[in-house]
Amino acid sequence: MSPEVVTLSDAILFSLLSLALIMGCAWLLDSRRGKDRVIFGMILIVMLLNYLYFRITKTLPDFEWSAYALWPRAYLSFEIVVIFYTVLSIVFFFRRTDHSAAADASELTIAGAASPPAVDVFICTYNEELSILERTILAAKAIDYQNFTVWVLDDGRRDWLEVYCTDVGVRYLRRGDNVGAKGGNLNNAIRQSAKETNAPFILILDADFAPQRAILKRTVGQFADPGIGLIQTPQFYYNADPVQHNLLASKAWVDDQRIFFDVMQPSKDGWGAAFCVGTSCIVRRDALDLIGGMPQETVTEDIHLTYRLLQKGLKTRWLNERLSVGLSAESLSGYITQRCRWCLGTIQVALLRDGPFFGRGYTFLQRLHYFHGLLFWFCRPFILLLMAAPILYYFLGLPAIQMEPEAFFLYALPMVGGMWVFHAWVSGRRSMPLFTEVSQMVSAIPITIALLHALIHPFGRPFKVTAKGEDRARVDVLYPMAGTFFLVIILTFMGMLNGPLMGTYNDLDGFSVAWGVVVMVYAFVSLLVCIELPREPLDTIRFPLARQANLARDGNRMPCTVDTISISNAEITLHDNRTAGQIRAGDIVIFSPFADFDVAARVSGVDRSRLGLSMSIVAVRDRRYDWEIRQSAEDVRRKMIQRLFSEMPQAMPARAYPLAAIRGLWRRTFDRPSKLAGSIEKHAVSVRSQHALLRWQRPRDLAPRVPLLQIGAASAAPPPLAE
Repeated sequence: MSPEVVTLSDAILFSLLSLALIMGCAWLLDSRRGKDRVIFGMILIVMLLNYLYFRITKTLPDFEWSAYALWPRAYLSFEIVVIFYTVLSIVFFFRRTDHSAAADASELTIAGAASPPAVDVFICTYNEELSILERTILAAKAIDYQNFTVWVLDDGRRDWLEVYCTDVGVRYLRRGDNVGAKGGNLNNAIRQSAKETNAPFILILDADFAPQRAILKRTVGQFADPGIGLIQTPQFYYNADPVQHNLLASKAWVDDQRIFFDVMQPSKDGWGAAFCVGTSCIVRRDALDLIGGMPQETVTEDIHLTYRLLQKGLKTRWLNERLSVGLSAESLSGYITQRCRWCLGTIQVALLRDGPFFGRGYTFLQRLHYFHGLLFWFCRPFILLLMAAPILYYFLGLPAIQMEPEAFFLYALPMVGGMWVFHAWVSGRRSMPLFTEVSQMVSAIPITIALLHALIHPFGRPFKVTAKGEDRARVDVLYPMAGTFFLVIILTFMGMLNGPLMGTYNDLDGFSVAWGVVVMVYAFVSLLVCIELPREPLDTIRFPLARQANLARDGNRMPCTVDTISISNAEITLHDNRTAGQIRAGDIVIFSPFADFDVAARVSGVDRSRLGLSMSIVAVRDRRYDWEIRQSAEDVRRKMIQRLFSEMPQAMPARAYPLAAIRGLWRRTFDRPSKLAGSIEKHAVSVRSQHALLRWQRPRDLAPRVPLLQIGAASAAPPPLAE
């Protein structure tokens, strides 16, 4: 159909029918089935290519050397980049792997082995505080595996950390310089550990990523396949990223990386091109020896390692299970720094002589997948053009797209609506319009600048560590970026008043007004993200548990649910109204939040209306290791950290909840930041979110809704903690 031969009502009808087709596909097809992904994906690809053909043939003015003709072509060039990236993504989604069966077999193999293969656990650190490091170190010591050694690789050369490592019983390594940044730090550890343990496998952890107990049992056995050089597991976070937090969406929307880890990487693995992400991965030592050690020529040693291994014919496997938890970037500046480093590193690896573009030994698909990852960063400038386009039209009369309303409903709206629905469908409802785009928009300007710098001077830039554990107790404004988005809103609104709303240029005014309104909405929400709300201290983050237990007091047992727990506090709901009346503030009670783990706590608050108890933890007993009751503040803290962070319950939503996200955005829009600071939402999710977890996201060692050990049973030989 052509807009020249259809009426506006016909175009709207066609658009509605197209959207109905898309919604029908989302309703009837199952994203877990490969054939369904192909069917839905091909429909969307046809829509994208149909739109692109229309754009190229019908929306460009005649060529001439003028801004009026060149600007639409420049805009279209970046639009083609985005469409090509989207088409490649859809095709890659056609395949998806699930190695859970191999992980089950690995667990059985390791459990039955008299002497499993040795593993060196490397924890890389530079400037992180102990409050962050101890979570990773203590959780690493709790890994359920018979033969491993924990090494802390300190590129910050801190004496206090060496003392701490000696105190908790882990190895400590430092070097005299920081050559090669993280890659150089790892190479030093590879050399030093080879002289002592020389374990055939190495688990690499960032300083803020706590491994879960099953991580080695679920992975090491899979290396029975000699073709596997590396197994990578996804990153999960126990705190909200800056976009979630600053839009009050930490309970309503997934973190920025979830689609990449849960959807894109399993798809890349299906094509044999999943890549290392730098932490929570297990690599063969002999594979590292084969490629000359950990690459350190770029600031992204992880993806560089992947392609070095692929070049030698080794596989990089993606195990899509929740086997570690870490700390997301807490500030927007840290969030942006992290992504700019990834952008720079991706370009650096592409330009290397042995990289995926210029090196030998790579397959066409491996090169194509790397090109796809590179395109991701080159899509960012398009966001800036998208924001600038209405302003250029209003003030200079330069349209980026010459499109009548009929054409918009025939070509553009079905394509945009189809993309939104498809991405929500294929990602298992992890994608959400507005929020997903804003997470890309807030970093678009810095990444575009980083792209330009990388293309001009790609090498020689220092490795920038993402700041973690900062003091976030106050409202903080990222003024340069906030000012930019505010300026976009003002200029768009003033231009709209100057032109389409108060006068007229031509028939494109209706389309330009709609475009301008969309830009102002996105810019406003991005502006809100730049006004950073305070965060609760890391030690006070409450994790949802929703675990059935028994509360013991004075020899009596009362059924209860452990709702939330932190390093020092817990919240419990009693099931029996009669027993709730017996408990007073100051009482000492005992319960088991985890299997074989007893906690004594002092009741600090009683909410009789909901049968709720708030309490402070005063003593613990970990029956997995011994029956010793630990009561000193430091011993209690360490035991709670070790148990909590090695068996971390799901702390963030597994999918998006649009209505809750909209309610949070409404509050964020109309409440002052200073008011929100006094009642900032805690990083805990509802039980509804926890029950919706995928199989591989459930902590394997926890069994919610299963009664725990009955405290005071005959097998409990030592005296109760309350004594």
